[in-house]
Amino acid sequence: MLNEKKALLLIGSPKKKNSTSESLGNYLLEGLNKKGYISEKLHIISILKDDVEGLFAKVNDADIVIVSAPLYVDSLPSPLIKAFELIGQNRKGMSNSKSQRFISIVNNGFPESFHSNTALKICKIFADNAGFQWLGGLAIGCSPAINGMPIKNLGGMTRNIVKSLDITIDKIAKNESIPLEAINLVSKEIIPSWLYTLIANRGWKIQARKFNAHKSLYIKPYIK
Repeated sequence: MLNEKKALLLIGSPKKKNSTSESLGNYLLEGLNKKGYISEKLHIISILKDDVEGLFAKVNDADIVIVSAPLYVDSLPSPLIKAFELIGQNRKGMSNSKSQRFISIVNNGFPESFHSNTALKICKIFADNAGFQWLGGLAIGCSPAINGMPIKNLGGMTRNIVKSLDITIDKIAKNESIPLEAINLVSKEIIPSWLYTLIANRGWKIQARKFNAHKSLYIKPYIK
């Protein structure tokens, strides 16, 4: 139908399946489908290799573009940054008759969500320069606790994330910005920071033992 709106999810995670970025994006797409949107998702790491022109066409045809990505060293994964550069070049000087909107979700492995704030600012700068209407972004911490699983199946641990995304879905459908209520809800700790840190440290030690590096964890070669 000509009046159907299109939602496009760009998954910035280098993982081609079962990523937390995809899990969060999927929940948004499912909600938008119920609002009458038709949706599609693309894995950036694959589309850059296979069909860059197809990426441009789908981005330029979407009514709402959703970027969901993990935090990499206070920024975004390099394939997503490359995609932003290429999309920006493609849209330079382009006249588009319809208003296109843009939101981002950035998840990170720290207990606190604010570590994703710089990456969200990068997304906003891209959206502004590429001619999108920026509706806002969501920062999420403790993302390894989700581990690519459907967030609606994780019970109370993700209740605030679910509430936040439900609000976001409703605002997108109304062409409104993400409100502070949704931003604050999603920024709350999934699990207490002390417990998350305890589990994470134990996980690092298990991985180190797996690769026979557990005896080297506390080596300080540069201290005289």
